Amino acid sequence: MDPSLHPLFRPIQMNGADLNTYYIEQTPSVSLLAYVACYWESGSIPDSEKNQGTADQPYMSVPARVLPDGCTDMLITYNPIRLVHSYAYCGNYTHPFVVPESANVSASSEYTFGVRFFPGGAYVFHGLPLEEFTDRRIPLEECWPAKLNGLQERMAETSCFEERVQVMNSYLSPLSVQAHTYESDMMKNVLHRVFMDGGRMSVSELAMREVISERQLHRKFAEWIGISPKRFSEVVRFHRVLDSIHQGHTEDGVELALIHGFYDQAHLIRQFRKFYGDTPLTAAKEHHQMLSDLYNKSAAQSVILNS
Repeated sequence: MDPSLHPLFRPIQMNGADLNTYYIEQTPSVSLLAYVACYWESGSIPDSEKNQGTADQPYMSVPARVLPDGCTDMLITYNPIRLVHSYAYCGNYTHPFVVPESANVSASSEYTFGVRFFPGGAYVFHGLPLEEFTDRRIPLEECWPAKLNGLQERMAETSCFEERVQVMNSYLSPLSVQAHTYESDMMKNVLHRVFMDGGRMSVSELAMREVISERQLHRKFAEWIGISPKRFSEVVRFHRVLDSIHQGHTEDGVELALIHGFYDQAHLIRQFRKFYGDTPLTAAKEHHQMLSDLYNKSAAQSVILNS
């Protein structure tokens, strides 16, 4: 993998607007940029810090959506009742789901710290085929081979997101030692083609350009990404559409479909529902309150789409 791929694919996670919770992200250390998209954390906000909105801009509650993005995550969840951390690994999700709004809880409540691996990044660390984890969340010790005891001890001593970022940087950096190989270079090239073409290139053309068979390409995607090259390309194209909605570049659903290579607007809406769980019109209404920090900082115009 290569950090130069990151600017070409910046998937959007819709993190909701819940008065009881926060969500933050941070980039990893330079040595990990090729493999880790970001660190993130979600948790509870103390009552004294909650923002109820203003008369001019009242608070609007919208759900958090977990969207397929080709990434996998290491999750560290703190239980304030038992005073312990639990560790898990999540593979690719192939379907979206809505996260229920949290209950009103105290400042010492549960939080989750995550490592979001860029597509292909996690394979460098655990070396297991990513297809084994697709649509699954499993205990981290079942798939992570390296020095978990030390990580658990250091993470238990942290008191804030910044400290957890430092611990994870120092833990992961010595592990990312895989040298360039034919396979990693090939996957870098294929991902570059998918990103540059916005997910519109066919699997047969991707294979032809890398001078490999489609069967080989499917096998390598199963190992490195966890989903088929066709499904991954669909995910990339979906995020391009979502970014267009966020940026406000078009107010015409037909034009949006043409820009991103769909047959027509109906085709766009069907594909969008598959990965968002609702229509582009709903996404346009929700996007102001539901954007991840690192990828989506610019202001956007409202978008009008026919549902």
